Amino acid sequence: MRTHRNITDEELHKLGAVRDWNEDIAKTLTVNSELLWVHNRRKKFTSLDQNDGRLVKRVNIIGFNNCDIKTDFGDYSLESGKNVHDACGCLRFCDCYGRLYLLNKQIQSAVLN
Repeated sequence: MRTHRNITDEELHKLGAVRDWNEDIAKTLTVNSELLWVHNRRKKFTSLDQNDGRLVKRVNIIGFNNCDIKTDFGDYSLESGKNVHDACGCLRFCDCYGRLYLLNKQIQSAVLN
């Protein structure tokens, strides 16, 4: 799978997240678990602060549906963390242009269990 470069490893570290999506860890998450969401085309919005809440935000899981994670900001693939909708063409700030990142604390918790 191609590595996404809409955010640097250093930025992810500062935000408490990791680059690599892990489906097995994602499957252990529960409702109200927090994830990091980053706009796929974040680097194109040069007029905005790159940490603007429309480009980078924390989202919460509200449920699961088959192979998807439902959050308070859209639906994402459990397998990849990518949005499950085709791009709507808005090129703005809807969930169709984002992907999820797991948080360090979730990785650490999975390793301990």
